Amino acid sequence: MRKNALLGVATLALLSLTSQANAALVVTNTTDATTLTNALLAASSGLTIDGSSINVVGGATQQGTYAGFNLGPTTAGEPNITIADGVVLTSGGGNFSTTQNTSNSFSANPGTGSDADMAAILSAAGLNSTTNDKNIIEFNFTVDDPASFNAVSAQFVFATDEFPTQSVTDGMGVFIDGINYAFFPDGTLVSNQPGVNTGFFNNNPVGTDATNGGYGIEWNGLSSVLTVTGLLDAAVAIHTFKLVIVDTSDTIYDSAVFFAGLKAGFTTGGGGIGDPDPIPLPAALPLMLAGLGGLGFMSRRRKTA
Repeated sequence: MRKNALLGVATLALLSLTSQANAALVVTNTTDATTLTNALLAASSGLTIDGSSINVVGGATQQGTYAGFNLGPTTAGEPNITIADGVVLTSGGGNFSTTQNTSNSFSANPGTGSDADMAAILSAAGLNSTTNDKNIIEFNFTVDDPASFNAVSAQFVFATDEFPTQSVTDGMGVFIDGINYAFFPDGTLVSNQPGVNTGFFNNNPVGTDATNGGYGIEWNGLSSVLTVTGLLDAAVAIHTFKLVIVDTSDTIYDSAVFFAGLKAGFTTGGGGIGDPDPIPLPAALPLMLAGLGGLGFMSRRRKTA
């Protein structure tokens, strides 16, 4: 009976994993602010969003929610890329193919204009600061337990058709309390900079799908899943969040960011990518665990006495 039960559990787990692996990526375009904001939060985020502060800047099909992002190429040596369900923002068209890379220059021009925050960080990095086709989700939020948490974190994948041939720096930013934390591990902005940070992209050749050497998605290059950590300004109770992506220099060769799991946490690092994922634990939990450990020790002493 026990052996059969264990076999049944193992079979169900295998079927579950197979179902997840075979689930197709689905993107649902929307401009609904509440839908988009809810989709980028972790299930138990520890954050409370001010609904009246939510601002979405994007065309009707420029952004949306996504589900089933579990992409694995048939090319040896290329990693699987799996990220939780969330939101996708693009610098042009959010109605891209989720089955193959159809174009070397996937482009749309929603005409949403420039973004001053992105222009500033691009300029500071010595890059072209002309920005177009901005796509933004921003809002104010509070931390449910400010005494325990000093940071927020999330996961994302950056993808672009600028890679690998274009000398243009389409980029994105994750601003927490006005500071951008979206940098590759080498310190460069999350962007396409040929010959500088190309090593952070996984190749997805034009014309391929998941059966013949590609990832089964539109973009020419995709980052692996990255964790970004942003420090909370201890001097304020109401914090700000801004996720933004832009075209630079032109309005063609679009890019996208898949973003999920925003949550509160605690970190001893300085924020950015490479800072460990903040631990989402209440401050009292370590004390409780220590207490439980002490009770266990006392119980063992009684048994051996």
